[in-house]
Amino acid sequence: MENILVVLDGSDIDEQAVAQAVKIIAQSEGRLHLLMTVYDQIEEMHKYVGFDNYKDIKQSILDSAETKLRLLTDQFNVSFSSSMTWGKRWCRPVVDKARKMEADLIIKVAGDRHSRLANFLQTPEDWQLLRDASCPLWLISGQNAVIQEVIAAVSTLDESPEHSALGERVIGQAQRLAGALSMPLWIVSVLPDFDAMAVPMAYVPPIPGQSVLWHETAAEAKVRSQQKLKLMLDKLSVRPDRIEVLTGRVDKALGDIVDTHGLLVIGSAANRGLAGKFIGNSAEKVLSYLDTDMLVVH
Repeated sequence: MENILVVLDGSDIDEQAVAQAVKIIAQSEGRLHLLMTVYDQIEEMHKYVGFDNYKDIKQSILDSAETKLRLLTDQFNVSFSSSMTWGKRWCRPVVDKARKMEADLIIKVAGDRHSRLANFLQTPEDWQLLRDASCPLWLISGQNAVIQEVIAAVSTLDESPEHSALGERVIGQAQRLAGALSMPLWIVSVLPDFDAMAVPMAYVPPIPGQSVLWHETAAEAKVRSQQKLKLMLDKLSVRPDRIEVLTGRVDKALGDIVDTHGLLVIGSAANRGLAGKFIGNSAEKVLSYLDTDMLVVH
């Protein structure tokens, strides 16, 4: 992680985002760029009212944002470059800047956690960044909790080469981050909760008439999941401090284990179009549920 882009919005939580970036940069001796996003409703009002001094007001807002940026960076003894962007839609400038500087990591305070209806009508900028970012994205929760471990969440249900490769990237990023932050590494996988299903028994082909209890199927699935995790970790030569196979809803199960003291590393293979509107993906669902930091790997 030699090139880090930190996205700021002028809030008090910006300090947490910069602090995490500085901690990583100190280990890798990389480059740090701060991008300050600036916007004010004065622009919307200007479209309808037409202020004579609109340009002066906008420049004053930009000057104030630059002052905040300087006061923030004065707290850290680190070299950096910086730029500013004006606009309500900040995702595209962030994506473009990350690609231009070949960023290895984007760090930003999480926001735009709207209702489900609002998410359908208009995709929040954080969600858009989750889908379009060309590198891993670290979303800071703003809870100011002390992170004590790095937790990588990988799926063991999908057999496709694409999802297997994504799982390997998730584990690799989590391992590097745990090393940079000198923290323990956990590997977690979540399976459906068969015991919570309403149907207690089912017929399983290809043996006609043979009934199998759901909890027996769940036990076998858990064993297979543990075997897949072991094979993946052996392939990557990763030795985590802890391995967990959980059952239940992905967002709730991960939220419970991560709590407020873990950094969750999760993959994103975003659905787009109507599938993206109605279904989303695991990273987006967890974002609405989680109270701690999350690193999203594409």
